[in-house]
Amino acid sequence: MPVMKWLFIIIFIAVIAGCNTNESVLEPAGTPNNDINLMKISKENRLDQHISNQAKDSMRKYAEITTAKAVNTDQKMLMAVEVDHNERFNLAKIRNQLQKEIEEQFSHITVEFSTDKKIIIELDKLEKQIQKDSTYSPQKLEKELDKLIGLSKEQT
Repeated sequence: MPVMKWLFIIIFIAVIAGCNTNESVLEPAGTPNNDINLMKISKENRLDQHISNQAKDSMRKYAEITTAKAVNTDQKMLMAVEVDHNERFNLAKIRNQLQKEIEEQFSHITVEFSTDKKIIIELDKLEKQIQKDSTYSPQKLEKELDKLIGLSKEQT
């Protein structure tokens, strides 16, 4: 009988903990999230990436974001963020809120937003190439960005 009593208590605690509702899906952290994985692209590079650096900085205020990657041309920007594993159940709401904020903040350019891991990996590679190769051409960047935007719109 004592085993049943303890089993009931454990199940009861698990149910109570699991039913905890979080009213705010995405709320700015009180202090900037310094654990976020950001790589700012150097300003000395001939490709102007200050817009994508600003977008990555704006993600620093959300504790739910673990990684933010972005690359831009003069007319468009592709941004991808990785959400903390515990917040993946609210991914759709978080994605919509962040996308709306980024589109409002950078209304003068076309913004594509993704939470896809593959896009994060590809953007990371592209950011490193831009950082490493100071002669990276705007035409090559445009081509790569178009390819990644097409990849982000693919549905599997």
